[in-house]
Amino acid sequence: MKKVLPHILVPLISLCCIVGLDQWTKYLTVQNLSDGHEAKFIGESVVFSYQQNRGMAWGLFQNNQVLFTVLTLLAISVIIFLYVRTPWEPEYRPIRIAEVMLVGGALGNLIDRVFRCELGDGSLFHGYVVDMIYVKAINFPVFNVADVFVSLAFVFMIILLIFVYNEEEFNKCFGNFKPRKVKAEKAEEAAKEGEKAEEEKEEGETEEAE
Repeated sequence: MKKVLPHILVPLISLCCIVGLDQWTKYLTVQNLSDGHEAKFIGESVVFSYQQNRGMAWGLFQNNQVLFTVLTLLAISVIIFLYVRTPWEPEYRPIRIAEVMLVGGALGNLIDRVFRCELGDGSLFHGYVVDMIYVKAINFPVFNVADVFVSLAFVFMIILLIFVYNEEEFNKCFGNFKPRKVKAEKAEEAAKEGEKAEEEKEEGETEEAE
């Protein structure tokens, strides 16, 4: 029971918080900014502005929602697989946090693509993603909270994998895909070899004493 809380409940609660924050900000945007006006956030540099994004992050590759949905589901499945395979030691907690952020951001936009449709159009998988954060100072493409989590997670993971984890730790996260049964068998063989070597050593010491 003690392992259930950190291993299952904590990441699930974190995912709900990320998706909830993303959907809440999108709801506020639709309710207050869908008429076309902007809300200042940091002077004239950053504003909130309602945009419908039918492409990927930052408006790239428009009108391929079914393809994006399939790719997102595949990406989420891979990340969950990596999360499960990542060791549970404290030193690997940062990489697990980044993986949760990635899944949360991906789910936030996936919900939009599947369920957010125009009035009168009830077809699933033909929706659009609501974007609202516009950095006017550099004319950066409009993005949303889910995009923020995905981008931060990618940057965080790159920093960890390049500057924090060594090759052995990297392999434990992303290259340790041998079946657990095989690992257990190898560990058992190693233990037997160790016991055999210890016995031979004791026999040798006994013979020398005689």
